[in-house]
Amino acid sequence: MSETDPNTYIAPALQRGLAILELFTPQRRTLTLTDIAKALGIGRASAYRLVFTLEHLGYIGRVGDGKSYRLAPRSMQLGYHYLSGLDGIEVAIPYIDGLRDSTQISAHMAVRDGTEIVYVYRAHSHMTLSSNIAVGYRLPAHATAMGRMLLSGLTDEAIAQLYTGVRLDRYSDTTAVTLTSLIQEVAEDRKRGWTMNRSSFVSGIVAIAAAIRDHRGEVIAAINLSGPSAVMDQPATLDHLRTKVVETADAISHQLGYLPRG
Repeated sequence: MSETDPNTYIAPALQRGLAILELFTPQRRTLTLTDIAKALGIGRASAYRLVFTLEHLGYIGRVGDGKSYRLAPRSMQLGYHYLSGLDGIEVAIPYIDGLRDSTQISAHMAVRDGTEIVYVYRAHSHMTLSSNIAVGYRLPAHATAMGRMLLSGLTDEAIAQLYTGVRLDRYSDTTAVTLTSLIQEVAEDRKRGWTMNRSSFVSGIVAIAAAIRDHRGEVIAAINLSGPSAVMDQPATLDHLRTKVVETADAISHQLGYLPRG
């Protein structure tokens, strides 16, 4: 009795759909329909059906020009259990918990998805007035401390491209509502290595944030302390908390293999 050829059971459409996801790399984060069709050796019509399906299901999304595609957050779910043992979140958790424990203030970690940040971890404080933001919550990057630190990993030109055609809504008196002011603020944050927001979304809440870098030196996440201004917004206290946030971010970055130059 001859063995059945394993290829008999392969579903070509699924194989090609997964192949599309594998085309995206850190060096090639966006692809056009023509790029995809050429890479797979199929016609544009066939490529379009596959791309449409992946986009409809939330695995890829269009970028600003509408002609290119990039991976969308749902793609992360495919390898979540594997990545959870390797990526920065698992490495960062004990440090973020330690930051919360040493300050008694809520600490968070977020990553950037386009012009938004997504909360990926929260170490909750039992303080009466504290952050109630849950994991998975999204906020505009331009109006948050962690968002600005995440943007600090981009060049001015990349920020300008990211926000082309995007309206910068005002959420507080200090929100940057023009591209020029946003780029200027992010440049200052980048040089300083940390940033702070007062009452950006909730009155009376202060947030201090710093960036996390991987072994390549790229900003991959940000952490913050977020709590009541009555507790945090005193000069000596702010200096202490800023130091704790920066030291924690640096420790996480070091664990991820980041070695600062100089």
